Amino acid sequence: MAALLQDKVERFFGRFSPMPQYSRLGFKLLDSDPVLDVSRKLGFKVVEYDLPPYPLYKAGVGSIQMLSFIFGSGIVAYFLYHNVAKKSAAGKWFSILFLITALMTWPLLDPMSGVMLIDFWKPALGFRSSLLVWDIFQIRSVPEVESWGFARFFAQLWTFPKELDEIEERTREEGYARNPRIENIKGMPKVAVEAVALLVTLYFIPPYELTKDMSQLAYHCYCDALGLSILMALALFGDGLLKALGILINVEMADMFENPLGTTNIRLFWSHWNRAIATVLHRVVFGGGKSKTRLKKAKAAAAAEAEQKRRHLDQLSETDAGHTSGEDEDKNGRRSRTSSGLRPLSQLNGDAKLVHRKPNGSGPQKETETTASAKKDAAKSKGSFLPKAVAAIVTFAMSGIFHEHITYFTLGFANGENFLFFLANGVATVTATWFKRTFPEANARIPTLVSVLMLHVFFLAVIPLFCSPFIRSGFFIQLEALKYELLPIRARPRGSFVYLFGK
Repeated sequence: MAALLQDKVERFFGRFSPMPQYSRLGFKLLDSDPVLDVSRKLGFKVVEYDLPPYPLYKAGVGSIQMLSFIFGSGIVAYFLYHNVAKKSAAGKWFSILFLITALMTWPLLDPMSGVMLIDFWKPALGFRSSLLVWDIFQIRSVPEVESWGFARFFAQLWTFPKELDEIEERTREEGYARNPRIENIKGMPKVAVEAVALLVTLYFIPPYELTKDMSQLAYHCYCDALGLSILMALALFGDGLLKALGILINVEMADMFENPLGTTNIRLFWSHWNRAIATVLHRVVFGGGKSKTRLKKAKAAAAAEAEQKRRHLDQLSETDAGHTSGEDEDKNGRRSRTSSGLRPLSQLNGDAKLVHRKPNGSGPQKETETTASAKKDAAKSKGSFLPKAVAAIVTFAMSGIFHEHITYFTLGFANGENFLFFLANGVATVTATWFKRTFPEANARIPTLVSVLMLHVFFLAVIPLFCSPFIRSGFFIQLEALKYELLPIRARPRGSFVYLFGK
């Protein structure tokens, strides 16, 4: 009790002493940075440099202005949908064009503040929400949108909520409805881990001046570290703010990322990376994407239809697969294996090679209609790859344009590097998918470890196209200053860099 009282007294009087004893957040100040101390002991070279203090006041004012625009535009969009867009086609197109124009010109109307984190979110959110305007007003059905209250409408326009049909499917499976606020709170420990990971990765982001004397391989590796830092920053500020807002408006939010670093190929990586933008791009480019639940139902319905068609064709064939396969039906209509132990012909090679047998059972005689149909379907599936590939390239190209839009209004320039990065990833994704479809057996023989290494070697090669603009502009160096506003360290510069590969 006495120690606690003494600590409170020291904290109180420490506020009036010439040298502060506690940070702005109330933590007792450390004499040195423990991460840098450990790095030095391990033999790594450490560079410390001073930076201007983080513009906290500007960040606070900018955040209030940004939130005001977000909530105000949400109210305007809700009014336009229910009072203008539904009444006529002209009203709908007026609403769409007005809202998209307002969202895309938002960074122009509210110029750069100098707080790059705030300046980043304005074009990023504006571009994404302009796509969501098209999704809400043009792609989704009127009954679906009319079923939303304002909170859900606002969430669909500005956040990344879990789709209602997914929630309904989960409720049916579990037998009870989960509380949206509690589900959002459950995600907060993950957000805390992402915050710590972001602070750690910032130690390995080099200032632009220090990159000039680096080897090309070292620079690529530091860019890879910056990619990890970007992942943590997006996850922290994206998931953290989204779930906090979800708690406020009582709407369950989906996760922006699904462990992209745990994937084994490039297609899976991008389907798990930043799902908040990937899903809306997919809906717009592919003419209206479906949620996971709808896709699952559609696949189940297609499988049932294919099974019904197969059975119908089997009954039309000269040999009934059900009674020549070594199985008989009992009095309850169930099939049982006969003493011959043969598997049903309908199961051979996934139903794709169902064949007639010669009367003496010596071998295949000719293909049935099922085989012909399967080959026709396979040919049709392969033939449809080209338009899907083009659509995938267009999706990646739009993502590249999206990021060029962000860099222009955040960093003050856009030189096409981000566009080339996403275009290269689009080509790589289509190529990998083509190889898997064309040579499935060879693809299946690639060991998982080799697949992961190939993925990360590719990223290591192209990652500077994505990261170089952020390094040249000092985006994450400014976050360094914010980091040292938060860390309780007494005397320290506001920037530090740990060489991982030597100077």
